[in-house]
Amino acid sequence: MDAPLVLTTRLNPTEVDKEALNVDSAWFYERWFYEATQSQPHPKQLADKMDYVERRLGTAAAVRGLGFTHNTSDMAEGPPLSAYKTLETMIDKMNGQLSLGQKLRSVNVRLVASSVIRSHFLPDLRGNLVAFTKQKVRCLKCGHSYRRMPLAAKCIQASSYTRKGMATYGVKKAEGEMCNGNLALTVTEGAVRKYIQVTKHVMDTYGVDLYTQQNVEWLADSVESLFNNDKAKQMSLADFL
Repeated sequence: MDAPLVLTTRLNPTEVDKEALNVDSAWFYERWFYEATQSQPHPKQLADKMDYVERRLGTAAAVRGLGFTHNTSDMAEGPPLSAYKTLETMIDKMNGQLSLGQKLRSVNVRLVASSVIRSHFLPDLRGNLVAFTKQKVRCLKCGHSYRRMPLAAKCIQASSYTRKGMATYGVKKAEGEMCNGNLALTVTEGAVRKYIQVTKHVMDTYGVDLYTQQNVEWLADSVESLFNNDKAKQMSLADFL
């Protein structure tokens, strides 16, 4: 997903993402800036006084003369691999982020945990849940997709040989000349469940607000209700003794 699709030799600042323009370009911060931080205002309240790239669009200053506050001998200096890549599981990644937050007095780790769940895990869980219920089925043999499962429970498309004959001679498809390939889901159960375990781990370890907790529990119950039959319960012989 990180592979570049388009390469350009000329960079037009008005065509890049807005996040790349939201970078301050002053050579130093003035006294009023430090005094304003004492009241902890929202960044948008000070945007008109700051010098950042977006305000330079349409002028020559948009591509030259961008300031910085700290010198460096190498722009590529730093760790070759981020912790997000070296840590294997999502639980390890969350523990690494939130354990660092616990060490910083300026960070409310409970608020960070709630924000990560609401902004990342819950939308992904909802999206995959909706995608699973609206998904198509795909033939593993010919690749044809169906909006609904055929009654034959097999691929009913004409085989490649039959389609060629139909196109050449205008004959109708005869019985037994179907593809008959096995059909598979395009969205799996694992894709829906992948963040439930790590979300519950974050909730139990670091705590979240009540609204987020109830939202997670409701979605988790919806997933269990979808994949498990509420009326059928597997029992052992010991349950009758």
